[in-house]
Amino acid sequence: MNKKIVTLILVTGIVLVAGVVRWASAEESSEKLPISIPTDKNKAQERLSQVKVASLYENITDGVAIGRSIDDTIGILKETKTDLIFRGFWKWAPVVDSPDNIPAKLFELAGNKNLTPKQVSENLRRTGHYYQELKRWISAIKKEIPGIIFVGAIPAQTLARIELNPITGRVYTTEKTWQMALDPAKWGIERNGKPITKEQFQEWFYGIHPYGGKSEKYDWRKVPAYFPDITNPDFQELLLSWAKKQIDSGADAIWIDMLYHQATRLAQITGDMDHPSVKESVAAASKIVDEIHRYGQSRGKYIYVGSWPGPFVLAEAANREFPYSPPDLDFITISPLNKDVMDKKLDNVKWEKIISIIKNKFSGIPIFSFIDWAFDESQTVIFSQKLSKEEQREVLKTFDGSFAKMGVNFVYPIHGGYMGRGEITTHLAWGKYRIYDALALEFDTYETIKELALRKAGKY
Repeated sequence: MNKKIVTLILVTGIVLVAGVVRWASAEESSEKLPISIPTDKNKAQERLSQVKVASLYENITDGVAIGRSIDDTIGILKETKTDLIFRGFWKWAPVVDSPDNIPAKLFELAGNKNLTPKQVSENLRRTGHYYQELKRWISAIKKEIPGIIFVGAIPAQTLARIELNPITGRVYTTEKTWQMALDPAKWGIERNGKPITKEQFQEWFYGIHPYGGKSEKYDWRKVPAYFPDITNPDFQELLLSWAKKQIDSGADAIWIDMLYHQATRLAQITGDMDHPSVKESVAAASKIVDEIHRYGQSRGKYIYVGSWPGPFVLAEAANREFPYSPPDLDFITISPLNKDVMDKKLDNVKWEKIISIIKNKFSGIPIFSFIDWAFDESQTVIFSQKLSKEEQREVLKTFDGSFAKMGVNFVYPIHGGYMGRGEITTHLAWGKYRIYDALALEFDTYETIKELALRKAGKY
């Protein structure tokens, strides 16, 4: 990867996305949920269950980069009667508080001599991907739509080689983040009678991950990121700092991506669901959820926490048992599979079985479904690249209706979703951006989304 690009990713934590367009604010707002989320857990969860319209909008601050003002965005949210913004902010690489306050050590460790601190600040200001801007957008949105629920997002599966704790301001060097990278040898895990080393595991994960790829020689001192160890106290503190900063910026909920992926991988590698590494990884995942809830309480508000159903459900769906209790989550997310998108319909028999297990395992908490992304052959890539505009509209209608019959709230893809970098990605938003946007002429699904949302909100 080009060093200049790496530097921008490390320092700003964003790739510019989407295009330039404006919309007028809707004059009439819909009936909304109560302004304040109840501090009592049961009442807070009851309120979440009353959400009708959920819209995916990652990142809400992308408006700075694409020329969509706060008023434009509020207009979209009002037009669609959105109750919940899903994945409204996504932390991947380090995110700083302000373009005017980039830690000198972070800039120094990024290590590009071609960019001055002033240039980095200017680039960051153009993206809008920093916490002060997030706080400004959330505040403005909640002023106009007081009852809206904002869901931020953090990853449990990645740790940038150079990292930042946005609460303490601490910058982590390569050596320190490498210490937080998952090492199967910690539990004496072997394959074919030989220990699996940290380098072997990290090289394998790097090779299958979107930020990585195959290389002739893996060098942990140069790659952009690692797979972290969720049982490591230092990583736990860092992961929680990302959640806390979004909460401090106004987020009402935190969605954690791949929260139990470590437990799943170690169970696969060891072939033993009762292995100490699996048990400790599940316990660590539950601890993260509990700590986010606890932090919310310390701030005088209830914070929702959500994630995937993970092995707790998938194991049973495969007629096996995952012998652990799931974390104390407030909502679950699922995603149609690639085949569902290609077929332009859900495998109802399969999904009814999975959703039934989810409702049983997670005590009937709300389930949201969204079209996911990550790799160059993800659901969003197929949806945006292999389906025509008309087919995309029909798929949205079909998924919305099918999931509703199963008691699942389908999240409307207004903005966000990486469409891939491979040769397959030829339909770009506004002719040049690799992030899906329903209002882009290349996709033109916004009117369909608005129609579905209004019907769900009871306005049709």
